[in-house]
Amino acid sequence: MGLPSASTALTVAQIHQLVGGTLHGNGDTPLLSIASLNEVTPQALSLITNDKAAKHPEQIAAGALLVHRHIPEIAAPQIVVQNPLLAFAQVAQTFFVRPSVSRGLAKDLTRGMDVTIGADPSIWPFVTLGNRVRIGARVTLYPGVFIGDDSTIADDCVLYPNVVVREGCSIGARVIVHSGTVIGADGFGYVQHEGRHHKIPQLGGVTIEDDVELGANVTIDRATLGRTVIKRGTKIDNLVQIAHNVTVGEDDIIVAQVGIAGSTTIGHHVMIGGQAGLADHIHIGDQVMIAARAGVNRSLEPNQIVSGAPVMPHETWMKAQAVIPRLPELRQIVRSLEQRVAALEAQLALATSPKLAQTVMEEQFPLL
Repeated sequence: MGLPSASTALTVAQIHQLVGGTLHGNGDTPLLSIASLNEVTPQALSLITNDKAAKHPEQIAAGALLVHRHIPEIAAPQIVVQNPLLAFAQVAQTFFVRPSVSRGLAKDLTRGMDVTIGADPSIWPFVTLGNRVRIGARVTLYPGVFIGDDSTIADDCVLYPNVVVREGCSIGARVIVHSGTVIGADGFGYVQHEGRHHKIPQLGGVTIEDDVELGANVTIDRATLGRTVIKRGTKIDNLVQIAHNVTVGEDDIIVAQVGIAGSTTIGHHVMIGGQAGLADHIHIGDQVMIAARAGVNRSLEPNQIVSGAPVMPHETWMKAQAVIPRLPELRQIVRSLEQRVAALEAQLALATSPKLAQTVMEEQFPLL
């Protein structure tokens, strides 16, 4: 697959007009594509986000660059902006993402009773819509999507192949759901009686608010009663498990393979690293950062960085990790100190009582 190409002729001046900042160089330079710095060509736009990325400026042969500061050693036109990555995303979205075209309703659509579908849909073959499903405008449903009874999909959503939205779930506007994700499976609820596990009916639902993105093979369980909620703007990576009655706040980032147990509440702008596990019935405060593979077994106050299992302040965890490679050496030092203390105690006891000295030595060195 080649570099992404623009749908229309493009110049550096047009990019400058879109992203703002300060232009250095020829604004009439034509651009045909965008590329990463290691794949850039004289006809492509790329970006430099920090000085480390521009360690060898003489090797950069770009058509133009979005940069964090002007780099005189590079001859290509440069647009200096505060956040080159954000500017790069704006350019890609404006000039390089092909606008979607409505394909209408496939003939092989399975539709229940009282289904409502908004304007300009793109519903592919082998999609199943249950009874009383409501689909908004400009929604795209790829093959194999299942929407259960009484569920709602708002405007401009995209559900990729084999997504399952069970009954009674609600998805807001501009939500993207990648392949294999299941929204609204039963929560893991059982009560034990006389050695057997009895299922607790999971009678609640799931609410996904606007502008959420869910990766591939994410599972979001329906609530026992009430709702499991993913709030506006949150982005969830692949293979994340969110249990029943969890509430995830606005603009959170949850990285792959995270597991969140039932009835836990997470604040806004929280970042959770890959493979972290969160216990049930705890509260994570706003703007907390949880490092990868952390084990969170207690509630966390806002505005802190934590690591480790069980979780602790990140600085404490770093100090503990620095000690671990030295544990064999430290163990030997402690043994040596114990022996020296025992010898000194024996010498002191010998000065006062030879019998006491013998007893001390036998206690410290029973095998001698």
